[in-house]
Amino acid sequence: MHINFTYHGTTYKAGLSKLENDKILVLLDDKNLEREFGSTLPFYLKDKTIEFHTSNLCHSDLFALNCSISKAIREQCVELF
Repeated sequence: MHINFTYHGTTYKAGLSKLENDKILVLLDDKNLEREFGSTLPFYLKDKTIEFHTSNLCHSDLFALNCSISKAIREQCVELF
């Protein structure tokens, strides 16, 4: 499964892998994003919503990226719910 998301005005593509316990692993497919945030980002389903770890809220770019990816998952992957 793949999603397209927008981050700072640019559209990116990422793969999704659904794991046990309603966890979703987002596999970034861009060298610049991988360098800044790592190659994978964890998300999870909670009460029919997409959640992400907010352990580093002071990193506004990471928060913006996670918000954009969450929105893309909600809009493009209805079958997960």
